[in-house]
Amino acid sequence: MLIQAAGRQITDAKLTHKTLIIARQDFFVDGIVRILNTSAIAGNIVCVSPGEPCMRHFVGSPPDFLLVQEDSRPEPVEDFISGMVKGFPGMHVLVFGQSMPDDYLYRIIQSGAHGYFNEKMNAEHILMGLEAVSNGGYWAERHIMERFISDQSLLDGIQNRVRKLDERLTVREAEVLELIMQGLSTGEIAERIFLSNQGVKAHLTTLFRKFNVKNRSQLILAVLDEVSPVKSITGLFRQALQDCRQQEQPVAAQR
Repeated sequence: MLIQAAGRQITDAKLTHKTLIIARQDFFVDGIVRILNTSAIAGNIVCVSPGEPCMRHFVGSPPDFLLVQEDSRPEPVEDFISGMVKGFPGMHVLVFGQSMPDDYLYRIIQSGAHGYFNEKMNAEHILMGLEAVSNGGYWAERHIMERFISDQSLLDGIQNRVRKLDERLTVREAEVLELIMQGLSTGEIAERIFLSNQGVKAHLTTLFRKFNVKNRSQLILAVLDEVSPVKSITGLFRQALQDCRQQEQPVAAQR
């Protein structure tokens, strides 16, 4: 592991993951690094100061995790996060800091960040969050995720995505998909739209191919993910339900 924090470096060739931290050196950052140092998932950890050239860390094999301190991030933060997520699809981007407003946390998740660490989260939360994100999830508090459900301003965006989705389907495929989303069986769909069971199954096969899935459950999740304003929002809901009794715990949302 390569740790460059508080002027010290430690090497361990056994670890292959890489974590890049962009932050101003302070006690909070040192604490984050010490916690990450206990996790094999974090791998090689390198800290760079804001403004310091860091593109060399993205050459060849980009970091598995990019942690950006809230008060050291480039502005506008949404553009920075979106650019990183699109430019390095396999990299997990997280923001950390203290006293981060809910509006800010909402915006960073909306722009593509996979989660955040704040002063409310202890060492166990941070390690759990790193594992959740490593497994393709999100790490954020429940009230931030719930905002995506209730925010009426997102409806227009969802409607636009539904229209684009509809453009990819034939009339029959759209009818079958709508009834699948309502939970109807093959026989019920056939009766509703006056097709044979084999005809419905043929349209299902086409839908599976178009969405690159293998069954109805995967199809429903794929459709919800495609029209939602947040990537894999079905995963967020699923994990939130599992954690609903843990009132003070962060929400780990699996993709």
